[in-house]
Amino acid sequence: MPTVNAYIPQVSALIFETEEGVRKASACIEFGGWNADKATLTPIKVGALLAMPGAPTLTWVMDSLAAAVEAGRVDPETCLTQLFASPSDMRDMRAVLRDEGRELWLSDRHRSALLKLGASSIDLVSYADVAAFFDPA
Repeated sequence: MPTVNAYIPQVSALIFETEEGVRKASACIEFGGWNADKATLTPIKVGALLAMPGAPTLTWVMDSLAAAVEAGRVDPETCLTQLFASPSDMRDMRAVLRDEGRELWLSDRHRSALLKLGASSIDLVSYADVAAFFDPA
């Protein structure tokens, strides 16, 4: 019986971990998010980021969240106020997740970060599924 060659599993790269991603990140950092050089998270102005043509909003927000959780910089009780500059930014992100994330599977690192913050694993399949996590109600 034919078999596949063994391989070493690779985790998904965050935007800060590739050369091209670092260029994209440098354009987004003014709107808040994860500063990889300083290992700090500042609240993200999603509405302002969405106004920037070609902004990788979904990737930027989710990678910022994952990096901050992996670094132990996020409090599960206040994670939404740590991540978003305002309630309207949170609403904007829910819309992004529902619209852009409908057909995208959740990355391993984003899923792990959300689980660490208390999300239910049943709700973590696609980015659209995650929108409810970002609802403070």
